[in-house]
Amino acid sequence: MFLLSYRLDAAHLVVELGGVVDLDNEAAIEREIVRLLPYCGPRAIIVDIRTPLLTPRALGLLLRVRGQAEERGISMAVVAGHDMAREILSAAGLHRVLRVAATLPGAELRSRGCRPEPETSRNAGPGARRSVPPAAGASPRPSGPYADTSRPRIPGKR
Repeated sequence: MFLLSYRLDAAHLVVELGGVVDLDNEAAIEREIVRLLPYCGPRAIIVDIRTPLLTPRALGLLLRVRGQAEERGISMAVVAGHDMAREILSAAGLHRVLRVAATLPGAELRSRGCRPEPETSRNAGPGARRSVPPAAGASPRPSGPYADTSRPRIPGKR
């Protein structure tokens, strides 16, 4: 299988995964992505999943590539543009581990350990407040890259 790869910028290499990963092509895809790791510079690799179907072999491949990238000090993020692909990654518990985003700019932020911000706060000028202060008596929201997914879930409470 041929993988399309290109530089997003000096620090980010994007690898497009356009087909379904199965027994026949899993090893070749993994070899190709790992071969590209030395060329992605000091920063990050972004795997852009172009298919809605993620097989268990694809999940294993992504985890192995992530491990290889971490050994080399390279951050990895995943773009899953299809809702079904994001749901599969979330159901497998890999949404945070693989730093999954719905868009390429979101994955770029995730590769840095940031959570994508709403568009309005990105357009704010330097030094501008990024969020609305909490109402009087309300508890402040936790902050951090994965604060909204790290809180315990209590059924029936928001």
